[in-house]
Amino acid sequence: MERQRTTGKLLATQGYVIGVEISGSGLRQSVALADLNGNILYQVRRPLEYIPDSQTVLRLLDEMLTEVTDPERLCDGRILRVGVAVGGLVDASRGVVRTLRHAHGWDNFPLQDYLVERLDVPCIIDNNANAAALAEVESGAASSSGGEGGNRKAERVVLYVGLGRGIGGGLVVNGKIYQGITCTAGEIGHMQVKENGPKCSCGGYGHLEAIASTQAISRTMIGLSVEYPETEAAIRRLTGARAERITAEQVFQLSAAGDPIAQHVVEDVHTYLGTALANIVFLMNPGMIILGGQLALVGELLIAPLQARVDNLCLPIVGQSVRIVQSEHGSEANIIGAVTLALQDV
Repeated sequence: MERQRTTGKLLATQGYVIGVEISGSGLRQSVALADLNGNILYQVRRPLEYIPDSQTVLRLLDEMLTEVTDPERLCDGRILRVGVAVGGLVDASRGVVRTLRHAHGWDNFPLQDYLVERLDVPCIIDNNANAAALAEVESGAASSSGGEGGNRKAERVVLYVGLGRGIGGGLVVNGKIYQGITCTAGEIGHMQVKENGPKCSCGGYGHLEAIASTQAISRTMIGLSVEYPETEAAIRRLTGARAERITAEQVFQLSAAGDPIAQHVVEDVHTYLGTALANIVFLMNPGMIILGGQLALVGELLIAPLQARVDNLCLPIVGQSVRIVQSEHGSEANIIGAVTLALQDV
């Protein structure tokens, strides 16, 4: 039997949706064409080497949308809906980008209206962590067919944590994104976890993002290594004498290899990220926490200590009910999330 999906007021059996990803820095844009089962048929990526303003990104998106919607690709119908995953604060109810902290010209930008006018189809916009969370529930680590065995039930309460240049979170309850009153639920990167801690990109101090984001990990490692020649030498060996380019994953590698400075940096990540997750577990009682973003690629070097810390900090009846796992969609979670947004019934 052919699968049907409600798209706006149209019960669609054929056609396409578009997923759009805009990163928090504006450096990375992706546009994907997908069928009504969420299969990506064609995808374009256009990374930039400088932080652009909104007009530069929009011109680039226009070019990408033109390529993706080439009539020769649309042999099975028309575009029915667009989903957009944005790496910043989004008012999903109004389709407005409130701000991208690492890019310029996006404050209160009506992106939904812009795309509706550009493409003449309905458009759904949300934060990238929310979109990724939904994708993991629909077709990834928390889905009924995801994970080991492939036959378990979908998780009812799921927290997705995106660990990249910034830190974002998305909460999905009974298959729906939990937005909160002002569509800012899940902004866990700006939880204060360390009094008088390092300065965050938002201007606050001691926020989780200022300690456990990939940028913070690299920056802290470089700063501390200055006083430790052996660590500096190890960094140069690992980076080909480009110490300023050390990645968070490489810091975890150095830690696993026994470097004491890297171990100190990684221990702080485990401590403060673990504390934040434990507090969320007490409040929301999720069945699963999914770690995504670049930092999650280190796998068990991150996950196992976090699971242990959550278990240690939480009451047994609370902590034992939650599993911390790696994103199944990995680096594609945001664009798959954008496609998943487009396929949601309204």
